[in-house]
Amino acid sequence: MSTGSLHAVILAGGTGTRFWPLSRALMPKQLLSIVSDCSMLALTLERATALVPEDRLWVVTTRSQAGEIRRELDSLGFGEARLLEEPAGKNTAAAIGLAAVHVLAEDPQALMAVFPADHYILDSKRFAALIRKAEEIASQGGLVTLGIKPTRPETGYGYIQRGAPLEDEAGEGSRPKAFQVIRFTEKPDRARAETYLQSGDYYWNSGIFIWRADRFLEETERHLPDHHKGLRLISQLLKTGAGSIDRIAEIYDGFESISVDYGIMERSDRVAVIPAEMGWSDVGSWETVRELLDRDENGNILQGDVLALDTRNCLVRSDERLVVTLGVEGLVVVDTADALLVCNEACSQDVRKIAEQLQKEDRAESKIHRKVDKPWGAYKVLDSGDTYQVKWLDVVPGARLSYQAHEHRSEHWAVVMGTATVTLDDEIIEVPCGEHIYIPKRAKHRLENRGEALLRVIEVQSGDYLGEDDIVRFEDDYGRTG
Repeated sequence: MSTGSLHAVILAGGTGTRFWPLSRALMPKQLLSIVSDCSMLALTLERATALVPEDRLWVVTTRSQAGEIRRELDSLGFGEARLLEEPAGKNTAAAIGLAAVHVLAEDPQALMAVFPADHYILDSKRFAALIRKAEEIASQGGLVTLGIKPTRPETGYGYIQRGAPLEDEAGEGSRPKAFQVIRFTEKPDRARAETYLQSGDYYWNSGIFIWRADRFLEETERHLPDHHKGLRLISQLLKTGAGSIDRIAEIYDGFESISVDYGIMERSDRVAVIPAEMGWSDVGSWETVRELLDRDENGNILQGDVLALDTRNCLVRSDERLVVTLGVEGLVVVDTADALLVCNEACSQDVRKIAEQLQKEDRAESKIHRKVDKPWGAYKVLDSGDTYQVKWLDVVPGARLSYQAHEHRSEHWAVVMGTATVTLDDEIIEVPCGEHIYIPKRAKHRLENRGEALLRVIEVQSGDYLGEDDIVRFEDDYGRTG
């Protein structure tokens, strides 16, 4: 573990639209178990806590995803990690700047190691050695990034051209080497990518950065002065305790949406790159997943209840029901409760276009799954129409929902497992298995499980509007409002 003032900042605000239908706006890629039994965020946290103690661990996400990210942190035992909420997604320059302001408020000598939450690294020991080398350079004022040796003329990655070595020995033996950076190049065309691959002087941009927090803000002032003015104001508000959520959101809304690569790294003359061979992948598409996981004798990745006959070089995943393939090759098939994706593996980078189109049409399938994990348990939508919706609610022992009311809908609860304790206005009612209770519109109510076994309730909603935002919370155990 580092004995210096290194802080790990994990960027967990993206949605990973190329992993639809598994990823949704409220269930982003970093919360998915794609390449192991753990979520991508869990794997990143494990790497980070090998470098820093938990009280120097920061996770940045958007306000809309904060609830799910916090639930994941708590479930993984990272309750002491600090969660920073962006009022809105403004790309990585703003997210890292927000983290820098908070880190410096606690530790004026801080170094920051910035990690995407959704990348895969095979060799954790090599990764740790690279970060320690980067700390040495960053402590002297450099902006350090890890560069990945390209293995193909990839047009979806940014590239880094290396210059002269920073040390005379240039990293003798197994010691990592470091080089000055001549330039960053964002996502070249195929011909230029071929040239970069052949030259040997270019690396893929890993998106992993290490620098002093104060130096990062200095570079922000040089290259993104409007960002710096806003961040300085947020810093002042935090110091005086006057940083209301609305005021910070107002400042944040004025930030340009720009990546740290474009905004800072391409413009700075203080950038160094350390070539990193550590089994890195950005896990950017379903095609990448098939490259990372073990394949069967026919080149297939089969997950869930799948029967593959005369099927080759396919990725087939089923979350619930049986999926059968016959006489196909080179396909990605991903089946969830409410959506099915079938595409040629070569088109898997374009899956994001599907997610974007669904967002434009305001389809529920772009936002949320039918089964949704909550701090108190989970719910799943079984059926819905214009004026009704049917769910089951699972409430774990000792948990309870918020004390709440709905303006547009009534609810009917039938208990099918366990015993429900229901607060209805000022009355507390025990509802055993096999019984039911009616909750009128605008009535204050709460569902609670005081038993030792799981409580399952079938909920039938009726009304002219059934959105999840039709809720007023009067009390909540999980700090939620609205």
